[in-house]
Amino acid sequence: MFPGLFTLATFFFFWLAYPYHVYNQEQFQLFQFSWRYLAETLAVPGGLADWCGRFLTQFFYYSAAGSFILALLLAAIQLSTAALAKNLSPTGYALTFIPPVLLLVFFCDADAMPGTLVAILLSLLCALAVIRIRPAVLRNIVAVVATALLYFLLGSLSILFIIAFLAHERKLLPGLMMGIVFALCVVCLHKTMGYPYYRLLYGINYYRFHHHLPVWPWAAAAAEALVLMIAPCIKRQGKVWEGIGAFGAILVLGALGVVLAYDGEKETYFKYDFLTRRFQWNAILAEARKDNPQKPFEMASVNLALVKTGNAHRMFEFYQNGPDGLLPKYTNDYLHPLIPSEAYFQLGMVNASQRYTFEAQELIPDFQKSVRAYKRLAETNLVNRNYQVAEKYLKALEKTLFYRSWAKSKMALCGNDEAIDADPGYGYLRSVRLHDHDFLFNRQAMETMLGYLVQENPANHMALEYLLAWNLLDKNLKGFVNYCPFEAYSGGVPRCYQEAFLLDFANTTQSLENVPAFINPAVVTSFSLFMQERGGGTPAETLAKRFGNTYWYYYFYRLGQ
Repeated sequence: MFPGLFTLATFFFFWLAYPYHVYNQEQFQLFQFSWRYLAETLAVPGGLADWCGRFLTQFFYYSAAGSFILALLLAAIQLSTAALAKNLSPTGYALTFIPPVLLLVFFCDADAMPGTLVAILLSLLCALAVIRIRPAVLRNIVAVVATALLYFLLGSLSILFIIAFLAHERKLLPGLMMGIVFALCVVCLHKTMGYPYYRLLYGINYYRFHHHLPVWPWAAAAAEALVLMIAPCIKRQGKVWEGIGAFGAILVLGALGVVLAYDGEKETYFKYDFLTRRFQWNAILAEARKDNPQKPFEMASVNLALVKTGNAHRMFEFYQNGPDGLLPKYTNDYLHPLIPSEAYFQLGMVNASQRYTFEAQELIPDFQKSVRAYKRLAETNLVNRNYQVAEKYLKALEKTLFYRSWAKSKMALCGNDEAIDADPGYGYLRSVRLHDHDFLFNRQAMETMLGYLVQENPANHMALEYLLAWNLLDKNLKGFVNYCPFEAYSGGVPRCYQEAFLLDFANTTQSLENVPAFINPAVVTSFSLFMQERGGGTPAETLAKRFGNTYWYYYFYRLGQ
């Protein structure tokens, strides 16, 4: 019953509470079914565990599958521990859940790698296999040889193989020989491959960042050693309720650890990033109404969704944090440039999108390639007519499981200008990208770049809406009024545009007389009331209740005046 409850609890935690962490793992690797990829992965200490972890990670494409895999790996570690300890009391059996609970806390970190679980599980399973060898001498010889082999295949967590074997044998000499072999492996690999000792001792690919070494995997390994040594010594006549109590206490402490380790801020960002990647614009807006996001990259996703659904004029119904919430500044990491890259791609700024995507991929801390980045780089090179470069990315994607069919369909476009021009997506991007005013990307001149897009391609309505939004968020009323085609709105000028125009009109003329006909009288009345209350010293919090969704409130109370 205990393993079943633990597996279900773990599965539902990842599936319901942490699904976007699961998705995030999948997009930052490019697992290929090729001998070359296998050889490159196995060439690194711990390569087999890493290769198996990457193989499983590709199924994180579906959050339910990824959650199930993580739950099964953790449950398998517990069952292997119980099998190694043997004949446990109820309390001793409950203690075997401590290592997987610690590992569960570890996997609340988005940069924890599934290969860690594989390394621990395979170490325990190999120990189970070796201790079943009957002749003691042969068993000891196999154990010593396996120590060296497992270190190279599984990494430093293969030390659990030694610990499990010692816990079963209870003899010093085999353990001493295995320890010497383990140490020699570390020294030899340091001398021959140049890895620092701290990485060889911690593990090369257990964590995405190589300069940061979380304690959780080794805390789990230490707990594993203690359980294997202590649990069999607990009296076997213990009562069942004692085991249930110990199991409950471990789960409660584990739940507390998960709550403390839970990274809700990253989960929220991963959610908007995932929905942006899948073009689920309406879902983004639905989530934003619930979450009220305020971080620039999340707002960039929301504003992109507003434009793509034809609701750019409703942007001030959401919290806005300036131009950074429309097209955020470039950040030197592997996560955040991907949402701006999507916005630039949709706008027709293909080269900017390609740059953001490529640099994000090159900044992945464990030097893997990204299947998401490969897809986008293939697309930008197709649009740019760099067919040989596009083929390089597509050939790699053809060796994957979930992206093979997509890559094959795009490979048919390589070298076929007519087919790409006829494609509703790529053909459109070719038609709206800049031709006469090509430029080196300069975020400080974003208004100019967006203006060129509109000037060369009046049909690029998305560029126009981004240009207007940029000026509004930058509080550049003159630029907004200069670019906004007020008379072109046959169904009436959107309210937030009327509000911005009216504010500029009042600043210019110091009067609300003779406002243009496209300004609704109700907007004029509302503006007069807002300015009257603001001038009367009404607190911003009070004004927010009535005017929080207006451009006027944003102009005067967001990011300073």
